[in-house]
Amino acid sequence: MSFLLCPPSVFVIEDKYEILVNATANGIIAVRIGDQLYYEENSGVLSSEKDYAKIRLPQAILNTAKEYEIVYKKTIDRKGYYSKMAEPQTEKFTFKPMEKTEKVNMYHIADVHYRFADAAPLASFFGDDLDVLVVNGDIGEVETVQNYLDVCKFVGEISQGKIPVIFARGNHDTRGKLAERFTDFFPCNGKDTFFWFELGTLSGVVLDCGEDKVDTHLEYGAMEYFKADSPEVYGGVNNFSPFRQRELQFLKGLQRRKKDALFFAVSHICPVHTTVHIGGAFDIERECYAAWNTQLERLGTKFMLTGHMHRAYMVMPDDERSTLAHNYPVVVGSAVQKETIIGAAVTVSKESMEVKFTDKNGNITETHTVKL
Repeated sequence: MSFLLCPPSVFVIEDKYEILVNATANGIIAVRIGDQLYYEENSGVLSSEKDYAKIRLPQAILNTAKEYEIVYKKTIDRKGYYSKMAEPQTEKFTFKPMEKTEKVNMYHIADVHYRFADAAPLASFFGDDLDVLVVNGDIGEVETVQNYLDVCKFVGEISQGKIPVIFARGNHDTRGKLAERFTDFFPCNGKDTFFWFELGTLSGVVLDCGEDKVDTHLEYGAMEYFKADSPEVYGGVNNFSPFRQRELQFLKGLQRRKKDALFFAVSHICPVHTTVHIGGAFDIERECYAAWNTQLERLGTKFMLTGHMHRAYMVMPDDERSTLAHNYPVVVGSAVQKETIIGAAVTVSKESMEVKFTDKNGNITETHTVKL
């Protein structure tokens, strides 16, 4: 029996990979490439009292090697002196770096909401020709550690540790008793769940809008009240408005490193198309999101991949359904239906993008070809 709970996931963040490894028991976890061992960064201390690790390493090293080995030593007794660890166990994985320059195949999945059996078959649409898996939020609310482990298994069993994964947080992933632990398991810089990335001929940003309604909404436990001599005070569980402002500063400071790369954005909630009900509860943060969009267009964004709407459709520039004007197409790529979930099979080249909305049986429901 393997010491692994599931295959690892190779997440993309900046110009690195962050390999998520989940074991069946607490232990020290490392990734070996060639003669080099890579560990989870923890100020020199190796974690031994948990059963997972996120191990970051340069993309170029794994891209060249095209294989890696997970090394695991089960913890017997971690002590101040003379700790006892079991003999090392290992398991090897091959890796397929993103080397294409044209017709890159990405599969986009979002809004799973624990329907793993319906969602898992989606990414098999491209078969062995899948280059990048995009998992774009709302995989499920998180009340327990097991909820996180279920998502880890979902992603690992689809990618098999063989292909790069772009992973974004959704608004439902911010809900639940353990929502604050999201960054323990999934890609982040510190506690920030937004970041830039490069991947072969691709580059872009993963964005995070947080929740879909204002922080003071009663759904988030806000208890609004007013005093004659003080501003509004509330006791809710969210504080996303300053988070979005910090994200804006990140975008303002971002510069493209590869000018010839195809630049795109991944965001569970689309900041320029937050809702189809203009002026409703989900139509929020227009000023902030307009500033985001200014930066996205400065960066030369060619398209955006989003979910959240529980529908599958395209939003083109100047679409009257958008809450803000934008110059790039938006793929809303997740329709949640009674019998199936529909995702988006996206093939991109420098000049064009083909989007096929597909169901769990591989049936194509719509096809769109867009010039970039």
